[in-house]
Amino acid sequence: MKQALMVIDVQPVFLSGADFRTIDGDDLVAKCAALVDGARAADIPVIYIRHADEDDMPEGATEDAKRFDPALAPLSDEPVIDKLFGSGFMETNLDEVLKTSQIERIIVCGLSTYGCVNQTVLFAKLYGYDVSIVGNAHAGPDSPEFPVSKGIPIFHRAWEEAGIRILGPTDVPF
Repeated sequence: MKQALMVIDVQPVFLSGADFRTIDGDDLVAKCAALVDGARAADIPVIYIRHADEDDMPEGATEDAKRFDPALAPLSDEPVIDKLFGSGFMETNLDEVLKTSQIERIIVCGLSTYGCVNQTVLFAKLYGYDVSIVGNAHAGPDSPEFPVSKGIPIFHRAWEEAGIRILGPTDVPF
């Protein structure tokens, strides 16, 4: 089964505002960059999903802040899908890109667990893809009222019930 790594919204414009955390730290960029490096080394395609709705950008956001973090910037031959909504599939050509490349399995990392990652993985499952998410390589806003230590496990359970696999760091196939 041909697979691809999907990196969602790891853009400085979003990382600089809230206190985004993974289940075990504040190192989302490093974890995603390591996955990108591993996928490239294994010759597995990397697909980037970038939030591009100007209405969702903080006032004064620079073009550099809207691009992917430089530590995991796309190569010239790696697709970048701009989206205006939470799901990378909604009103984009993502499904076409995946089908044209004969990708059946996607492995996901990125931002934000409670929004764009959630919507994209659920749409992917509805579209018939085999979906996995790296359990410690997606992040949500951390707050005293709703810490990620409580929120992320809720999403993991819901995704597993939907047939989405949660991968540990040693389970990633590259």
